[in-house]
Amino acid sequence: MTSVLKYLLRLFLVMSATVVLLEIAFQLAFLHLPQELIRRMPQYRERSGFTLVTEHGARESPTGEVVEVGVDQYSGDLFRLSCLTTDHAQYFEPYTVSFTRDKHGFRNAEPWPEDLDLLVIGDSFTAAEAIQNPFWAGLSDAMLSLAFPGSGTIEQSLLLDAYGLPLQPDTVVLAYFAGNDLTDNQVFQDLRRQGKSIADRVHQDRSPLEYLVTVHLALYLRDAINIANISDCHYPQAAGTDPATPVAFFDEMLPILALDADALRASDMFQATLASIVEMAQDLDARGIRFVMMYIPQKAELYWPYLNAQGKGEIASYVAENFSPIAPEIVDENISTQRDLWLSVAPERQIEFLDLTPALRLAIENGNSPYFFADTHWNQIGHDLAREELQKFLN
Repeated sequence: MTSVLKYLLRLFLVMSATVVLLEIAFQLAFLHLPQELIRRMPQYRERSGFTLVTEHGARESPTGEVVEVGVDQYSGDLFRLSCLTTDHAQYFEPYTVSFTRDKHGFRNAEPWPEDLDLLVIGDSFTAAEAIQNPFWAGLSDAMLSLAFPGSGTIEQSLLLDAYGLPLQPDTVVLAYFAGNDLTDNQVFQDLRRQGKSIADRVHQDRSPLEYLVTVHLALYLRDAINIANISDCHYPQAAGTDPATPVAFFDEMLPILALDADALRASDMFQATLASIVEMAQDLDARGIRFVMMYIPQKAELYWPYLNAQGKGEIASYVAENFSPIAPEIVDENISTQRDLWLSVAPERQIEFLDLTPALRLAIENGNSPYFFADTHWNQIGHDLAREELQKFLN
C-alpha cells in the first residue's frame, strides 16, 4: 500500500510540475497562441497592446501595430458567439486585410490631414478590420476614422472630443449600430457612475485561475467537444429570400427586438444613448460642424421577416432560455421599434438621420447578401452599399 501511495504522489508531483512548466511556456508565448483561446482571457486586451485606461476615458487599440487579418469561410464571430459550427461554413474566396494602425491605434494613413473634411466615428462596423475597403474609404482625401470595436456612442464621443474636434472637421458621421450600442452605453455609463473603467470591469471579481492558459485550454477543449456534440443547434436558418440564404444571428442582441416603443424609450440604455447623441449634435452645431447619424440595423432586423414560424420559434425559445424572455410574435410586432423611434426622435432633435435599412433590404430582395453568413457584420457588399448611400446623403 505504501508503494502505491508513493507512486501516486510521484505521479501527482510530475503532473503538477508539467502543468506549471506548460503554463510558463504558454504565458511566454501568449500572443502566439490561437485567438480563439486567448481572447476569452481577462488579460487578453492588455497583453495585446490595447490601452484600457486613458486620460480621455475611452479605450485605444495598439499604436503602430501592423495588422494582418486572414478572412475565409471559417472566419466569423458567430462561430464563437452562437452554436453555429464551422461544419456549416459557406465558402468564399479567401483574402487578407493588411494595414498599420496610426499614432492613436486607428486605421488611418499618416500623417493625419490638417484640414479635415470628414470624420467618421463608430464601433466594429466602422473599424471594419475584416474588410479591405470600409464604407468610409474614398469618401474624401481629407478624412479620418475614429472607431473602436465594442464601443458605444458615449465612449465614441470621448474619442471625438480628444482627437476629432481639435481638427475642426467639416462633417462628423456617427455610425450607430442598433445591435449593441444601447447596451454598450448602459455598461459604460454604469461604470462611470461607479468611478470605474472598462479595465475595472474586465478584472473585477476574477479568480487567479481565470488568468491561466492551461485552465482556459481545458475549457476550450470542453466547449469544442460540447459544440461538436450539439445536434439541435437552431442555426443556420434558411431565410426565404430568392435565392434562399442561410443565416445566423448573435442571440444576445435579439431581446432588444422584443421591446415595444414605450419600454424602449423609457429604458436607461435608450435615455443614456439619446443624451450622448444630442449632446454630441449640439456641441458640433455650436462649432459650425455638420453632424449625421447613420443608422446600421442589426442583421436580424432584415432577415427575421424571411424566417418561417418554426425557425423563429427555435431561435426565440433558445434566447428566452439563455438570455431574456422573448416570443416570436412579439419580435414580429416590434422588429422595427428601435429604427422607428430614432426616425421620430432625430428630426425632433434636429439631427440629420441616414437610415441604411431600406438600401440593405433592397439588396436582399435583389438576391444579394450584405452580411457575412457567420458574422454579425457586413461583408464587402454591405460596405460598398453603405458607402454609396452615405456619399449620396452627404452630397
